[in-house]
Amino acid sequence: MLRSRPKFYGMGGAPPWQVADMGMVNRVLDRHVVGTLDEYSDLDGGRALDLARRVGAEAICDLVAASGLRGRGGAGFPTGLKWQTVAASRSAVEPTTVVVNAAEGEPGTFKDRALLRTNPYRILEGTAIAALAVGAERVRIGIKATFEREVQRLGDAIAEVSAAGWFDGLDVGLVLGPSSYLFGEETGLLEVIEGRQPFPRVTPPFRRGVEEGGESDSRSAAGVELATVGGGGEAPALVDNVETLANVPLIVTNGPEWYRELGTDRSPGTIVCTITGATRREGVAELAMGTTLREAIELIGWGPAERRRVGTVVSGTSNALIPASLLDTPLTYEAMRDAGTGLGSAGFIVFDDRTDPVAIARGISRFLAVESCGQCEPCKRDGLALADLLAAAQSSMLTERELAEVERRVQTVSDGARCNLARQQEAVVGSLLRLYDEVVVGHVLVGDAAAAPPAADAIPIVPIVELSGGRAILDGDQLDKQPDWSYGDVDSGTSPADLLIDTPVRIDEPVRGRRWVSWSASPDGSRVHPLDLVDEAHALLDRLLFEALAAEPEAREAAIGKLGHITRVHVDVTRRILYPMARRHGGDRAEALAGAAEEREDLLLALAHLLEDVEVDDAERVATLRAFGQELRRHCEDDEEMLDTLRATMSDEDQVELAEGLVDARATSQVA
Repeated sequence: MLRSRPKFYGMGGAPPWQVADMGMVNRVLDRHVVGTLDEYSDLDGGRALDLARRVGAEAICDLVAASGLRGRGGAGFPTGLKWQTVAASRSAVEPTTVVVNAAEGEPGTFKDRALLRTNPYRILEGTAIAALAVGAERVRIGIKATFEREVQRLGDAIAEVSAAGWFDGLDVGLVLGPSSYLFGEETGLLEVIEGRQPFPRVTPPFRRGVEEGGESDSRSAAGVELATVGGGGEAPALVDNVETLANVPLIVTNGPEWYRELGTDRSPGTIVCTITGATRREGVAELAMGTTLREAIELIGWGPAERRRVGTVVSGTSNALIPASLLDTPLTYEAMRDAGTGLGSAGFIVFDDRTDPVAIARGISRFLAVESCGQCEPCKRDGLALADLLAAAQSSMLTERELAEVERRVQTVSDGARCNLARQQEAVVGSLLRLYDEVVVGHVLVGDAAAAPPAADAIPIVPIVELSGGRAILDGDQLDKQPDWSYGDVDSGTSPADLLIDTPVRIDEPVRGRRWVSWSASPDGSRVHPLDLVDEAHALLDRLLFEALAAEPEAREAAIGKLGHITRVHVDVTRRILYPMARRHGGDRAEALAGAAEEREDLLLALAHLLEDVEVDDAERVATLRAFGQELRRHCEDDEEMLDTLRATMSDEDQVELAEGLVDARATSQVA
């Protein structure tokens, strides 16, 4: 993972807790973590499900349709229409299944994980309402097995709401799936639930749903009877994204008119947006639909680095590149489409004016080509060719003939495509040729003239592993993934669809509770991992920093006081517990990283002291807060790299000891 690799480009951070007076809202993304069902009940949780049970399925479908809610997984399909279609296609023989898509894996996106970590109860309430609306008897929540924190939260929350009767009459479980990008494609997700590899189907979920059978059912997805409107032998499945379902309880409780108070007529409500890349900070926040992309970058990312400009933005890997000239485009489905790109899952990677658009397109092209399953031969063949040609443009120069080859492959890559992946190649590389033609020409060797190769570093376009405390950590392992989905030194040359067609996917049976063994109990009875404790401390510091900057001048002093206090607690705990453990177990590398982290802490303490100086005017305090944020970001990076070293060297028993020591030290800090 890029945790253990050099950082490729700057990452700064914003936690999932944001303040409304800075242009951000808190509808589905709660400002603070909702830790238990009781806490959610105190926030009116459960009321929407009670209302839904009283008014019935048809009324709920009509209510969601009237709200104008659109799917937040990327496609933006009207949710109410989808529910009505699934309800009308119910089988008299087989049960309908509601499938929650929590398999987030598009580069630049972290919004579903932020929602799951902050409040899984609202998502589960929305799921129960969806099941009622379409007459489902089963619920499956598909999530990557690597999302350990989210699986833990979901497992705990499912147990709580089941005990409370929310899922009475429903068979509910988690399905842990692979890390493949196509696991997040809705038909690939259904294939995994049935025990097969995540190879997308031609038919959408509402035409053919989920069959129970797992690995014992070796039938392919082809040639199976389809669900039909009016009902038939086969049952449909309703697949909805985490964020989509999180909106449902609020719509049911408050009504469609309330929901439409924010956003636009065609894109009502809010959107949970991720900003990463070459910004001063990065993170996740909820914005009203219609907020411009420029405003999102400023609000969440604090804009580009000092003395730099935004050059190019990418909307995950799904849509055309966005040049700086389009930064004032509103974040709505219609406006982004009219601008020639797309909103996708509102995960935006920002690149400044130093970054070569050819390198960006090459990074996206490589990611998509590797993740292609190869069922559609042009997708794999032309995708790999495009990635290689763009890589050649970085390291040497393309000939005019090779440029023509790029243009030809863009036209053929999506031929016969059964899912959207190949069309993403077409959109991204096509936009490079269309919007950055002068840049592309600079990578082409004209005639026999000698030319120096353009300077363009490789750009890693890979999923986010973690976003906490002011920085994103990227999945560096994905850079080692071969086109046949192996991680060896040599690609076999065989597509995954051919190589793995008869190999059942390795997934766990549906689980309903926590499955972790090396986690330590905190004083309040919850279970925590040592790495989570450090991440939580970083996130808390980042939130307090953000709130101090957002405060009015007369309230800033109190906010700074909180920030300074928690800074001193953090320094006290890390120096008494974390860094000595790192030196004991991590070897020379951890020793050096602990020393660097301590030096950074000295700077944080000095800045905190300066912030608390009553003689400093407000403008100076704001500037010092910004400097504090820069040092905090670097400190978090030092800590994370040190913790990665400990991951590789510490036993489970030592990690438990570390967790217990951190919990005790936090509770009894010398400055608490």
